[in-house]
Amino acid sequence: MTDREVVPGTGTRAGRRARAREFVANRSVTQRLGVVGAVLVLGTAPFGGLRSASEQAVVPLELDQRIDVGPFHVTLDRVTQVGDLSPAVEAQEDGSRLLVVRIEVTNHTDRAEQAALVADAFSGAHTGFVPWEDQEDPLRVFDRNDAVEVPASEYVNPGQTYEWALVLKQEPGTDLDRLELAVTGYHFETEDPGTLDPDRWVPDAHPLAEGHVPIEVEP
Repeated sequence: MTDREVVPGTGTRAGRRARAREFVANRSVTQRLGVVGAVLVLGTAPFGGLRSASEQAVVPLELDQRIDVGPFHVTLDRVTQVGDLSPAVEAQEDGSRLLVVRIEVTNHTDRAEQAALVADAFSGAHTGFVPWEDQEDPLRVFDRNDAVEVPASEYVNPGQTYEWALVLKQEPGTDLDRLELAVTGYHFETEDPGTLDPDRWVPDAHPLAEGHVPIEVEP
């Protein structure tokens, strides 16, 4: 199915995952989802539509599933929709909601890697995406332990593990039953004759995992 490790999750955790929604990230969007410059193409628009499942077999996305995204192991812990995420993000004046994807991230390589590669691995379909007023990128990344926003320029050292929240602003009337998630990996390119930037992580052509995951709805 894929040439990169995807460790299945447990599917559910006791007392959680009450309501289901989809937040699909697919590496087929015409606008990148993160802050690093990797281009994710999903149909013809960011968080637009999914490519046909028949184009390539991928692993179904699950909660508690560890995915090898290039230099990082990413585990999808929990997905919620909230109206307020203070102190990180306050309630929006326009009434929009916040989709929060909670993940655990570990750099399993032997060199420091850009944290923004993680956000760029995610993209979505049918998410009701609403642009942020102060930034172009759809996702904002926060450390779950101190609610501090993770800058695009930050690096994660080898062996370090962080708990992050990826936050997407969305229309309040979004049909959550249509929302899906997908995660795309990277391959390491040691030489690129067309540029002066060798030794870099390049986005794969297709997602490693995608599908519907449970989402909790909170006030």
